[in-house]
Amino acid sequence: MLATALLGAGALGALWTGAARADTELTFRYLLDNVDEIQAGLDQFEADNPGITVTMERMSFKDARDQFIRETATGAGPDLQHSAFVWIKDLGTAGACLPLNDIIAAEGIGEVGFEDFVATDLVYGDDRETIYGVPYATDTWAMVYNTDVMAEAGIEAVPETWDDLLEASRKVKEIGKIGFGFAAGTSAANSIWFLANFNWWSDGGSLVVDDGKGGYEVGITADQVAGVIDYYKTYLDEDLTIPGSLGISAWDDPAILEPMLSGEQLAALLPVTTARSMIAQWRERNPGEELPFTTAMTPHGSGKPTTHLGGQSMCINANTEHLEETWKLMQWLNSWEFFEKYNTGWYPAQKALLARKPFPAEMEGFQKQFTDGARSWGPYALGPAAIANMWNQTSRSFGAAFIGEKTSEEAAQELVDYVDNLL
Repeated sequence: MLATALLGAGALGALWTGAARADTELTFRYLLDNVDEIQAGLDQFEADNPGITVTMERMSFKDARDQFIRETATGAGPDLQHSAFVWIKDLGTAGACLPLNDIIAAEGIGEVGFEDFVATDLVYGDDRETIYGVPYATDTWAMVYNTDVMAEAGIEAVPETWDDLLEASRKVKEIGKIGFGFAAGTSAANSIWFLANFNWWSDGGSLVVDDGKGGYEVGITADQVAGVIDYYKTYLDEDLTIPGSLGISAWDDPAILEPMLSGEQLAALLPVTTARSMIAQWRERNPGEELPFTTAMTPHGSGKPTTHLGGQSMCINANTEHLEETWKLMQWLNSWEFFEKYNTGWYPAQKALLARKPFPAEMEGFQKQFTDGARSWGPYALGPAAIANMWNQTSRSFGAAFIGEKTSEEAAQELVDYVDNLL
């Protein structure tokens, strides 16, 4: 693929000299905020590879995907692009990312190999054969509970099912506190998309499934969707969640986190990085005191607790003039040493490295979720229905039901029909 389609037969071997060219300048575009740690890791890479220098460019996630496509169309762009998991297929299809099959076969990648990476289904092209990127760091969501609130409300164990969580929230309301705090707003970056999918996944439903014939179909009924809408609407109707929830869209909004920190809220459903940050904030405010939090897998319905494997990938610019050196950088960024010493706030997207990266005791729920209850977006990302479109329609349909503009049945049918039309 790469050797024949892009470089010509035998060109890969000619490029792979085993030593970096002198005075090679690479550009790495990175999209998150932990730039000091990443820069320290890049400095170490330069020290270990004399003759290669790496410039780190910064850009926000919201702009990076489209900007990279525009740049590569004109022969420009960084050598190595940081990306969301679900962008790779589209970037590869647009010709922005270099096919990696031959490089991976020749040089390997990661601690054990490509198949040890999580969510590899998301880095293939439409043909399901061409690899356009490498998963880099991963995360997932799990529940965080305030144990002081649990004790005060007489809740002896963390809820196991969604119905258990609802009943626990009602108990907490009786003591004048918030139950399950979540963002019910419907802006473009809404959280209800995740809450909805986690709920119906745990009951066997899915907006998009493989139809077994090389295509995709809707894997949930309108009645199932309506049930999930009604579930979250109950929290709003009974004042069991945070006040003003309909005006909040972000899972890390202070309106959700502060009541957890102050002991006024029972539970929140958070990504691992947000949970770690919240716990660190509590420790800063309460030095030496016993931590009042525990984490657990998400509740479930008739199936098992299920969240998504989120995260970041990387791809090589199809226009790079420094393939060998860029691959060396890719290898370094995916090494155990880099995650152990530099990118310490994120979890590597490799099963072997996840097993080696310690989770503190209070994060045990996230460890279990990673191991036993997290799935790839899979057909959502691989099918013809763009995740962004389904995400937006989910928020619109749920929002219309939440405010009484439509019944839950009408809103659910609208969402199912919309996804069916996309497919």
